Amino acid sequence: MTSAQREQGQALLEQLRDRYGGEIEYPYLKGCIVAGQACDLYIAAAGNIGAQTKAEGYSWRELMKFVRMDLGLPDPRREAANQNGPVDLWANRSSPALPPDLLPEQISDFADIMADTMGVDNGGLAMAALTVCAAVIPDSIKIQPKEHDASWQESARIWTAEIGLPSTKKSPLVAAAARPLKALDRGLYDAFAEAKERYDALDPKDRKAADKPRHTRLRLEDTTTEAAQEVLRDSPDGLLLIQDELSGWFGAMDKYGGGGRGSQKDRAFWLQSFNGGSYTVNRVGRGASFIPNLSVCLLGGIQPELIRSIARDTHDDGLLQRLFPIVLRPAKLGKDVPMPDVSKAYEALVVKCHQLRKPIRGGMQETPVRFSAAAQRVWEDVTRRNFELAASWETVNVKLAAHIGKYDGLFARLCLLWHCIEAKGDRPASVISEDVVVRVRDFLFRYLYPHAVAFYTDVIGLSDRQDKVLAVAGWILTHRPASVTIRAVRRGDRIMRGMDNEEAEAVLHQLDAFGWLDPVLTMRRDSKEWKVDSRVYDLFDERAEEEAERRSAIREIIAGNDRLQAA
Repeated sequence: MTSAQREQGQALLEQLRDRYGGEIEYPYLKGCIVAGQACDLYIAAAGNIGAQTKAEGYSWRELMKFVRMDLGLPDPRREAANQNGPVDLWANRSSPALPPDLLPEQISDFADIMADTMGVDNGGLAMAALTVCAAVIPDSIKIQPKEHDASWQESARIWTAEIGLPSTKKSPLVAAAARPLKALDRGLYDAFAEAKERYDALDPKDRKAADKPRHTRLRLEDTTTEAAQEVLRDSPDGLLLIQDELSGWFGAMDKYGGGGRGSQKDRAFWLQSFNGGSYTVNRVGRGASFIPNLSVCLLGGIQPELIRSIARDTHDDGLLQRLFPIVLRPAKLGKDVPMPDVSKAYEALVVKCHQLRKPIRGGMQETPVRFSAAAQRVWEDVTRRNFELAASWETVNVKLAAHIGKYDGLFARLCLLWHCIEAKGDRPASVISEDVVVRVRDFLFRYLYPHAVAFYTDVIGLSDRQDKVLAVAGWILTHRPASVTIRAVRRGDRIMRGMDNEEAEAVLHQLDAFGWLDPVLTMRRDSKEWKVDSRVYDLFDERAEEEAERRSAIREIIAGNDRLQAA
């Protein structure tokens, strides 16, 4: 944020304080009274106003609307809609290509050259390689995102889902990225086997005094939670769960049927594995066991139709939202020409990440990684933007909003990942530079966030009420009203008639967010009306004809069925 922007924000806060009272704690105005209700206002990105309230009554959106009306301020969302035009509700959201100059050099070289050789999406390969590196970095290396809160620390742990049809070559892509990790895991097994052989060769007295060898692992593949618990007990630095088809992983959680108690326990186990930390298992017959650190990175592929079904049918506990979804771009023909050998450099990188130790500060004291002062300011801007994105999407797509709600922790994990990959020695520096944080910020918002939008809007569905939103939009195009009300919407087609007042209002709010409607400004709750943006009739005239034909065909089918029944 520039000094000029801060001065503008400070002036706006003073204007709000003069109007609504309260105390300024930049960027917040705390303890003010808006429309007779206690709330906090704040300056959001680009100088917009945000509101927070815990009181019953008006929602934070209504309070923001009231402030804009009261002070004659423009609605930034409406301005954006006016600038960009109404959203095409039937269009596919594209998944962006991998931006240059943001990834660590070794990852970028491996992804670009190997993807060209294999004919796969280089962004998907890059995310797979990043996930592998995250898995081998010891969990003892942590980042403390907040300057004054040592209780919140994150390890470099991420989950990635490569989403695409079989032609996108998901399995070869995942296999290429995981190959050096599998080699490391094989080495750990060989070391364990030798130690176990020596242990078994001891006489009973010496064996009783010796420590039993532990089999530390770096990967899991086809597994149950019970088997994973046994492996993780001796793998405190975490490991990678590789799933050629993530549908099998999700399906295994429902093995008890009906999403019942067993399914819930499995889901709770994997949710905990995303967060890390100790875990205790108590089982009749097996007794109690203690896992020092339940930590799992996840990498797998899945087809769009399968994950769409999973998102629709499974319990919405946030498990899906923890994944970074990468919507793979179409594959192309691979090349069989001389290429730089980037595989060896990538393999060496994976080995280096596995051998990293905690950073030290002030002599020989081990410490969590921290942001530099400049990087901390970038972090604060990113968290503010995350909050605004999540709040904006909440009306339209709750699943996407929930995913973005995890960006603060995920952003910190990515910063630590970049920092460890680019470490020069066997210990990363104790402070992350501004350059790293800026590149991770740009990667998050220029690559990962657009992929999340493509996934949650195209693959899953643009809105939480996709069929209802499209039904109302189609009704608007065919009937061409100047304005709409809840009552008018509920008198539309079969889908629209099935909505109650609350759901109809929610759909109209979503169309407002998509730039189709403009609410007629009033704080009354008993009379709500939205003006239709007339541009939709010009922009989507072909869609209007299709909708008219579709509705006519449906009416003809119904009429024909009625005639048959009458006969």
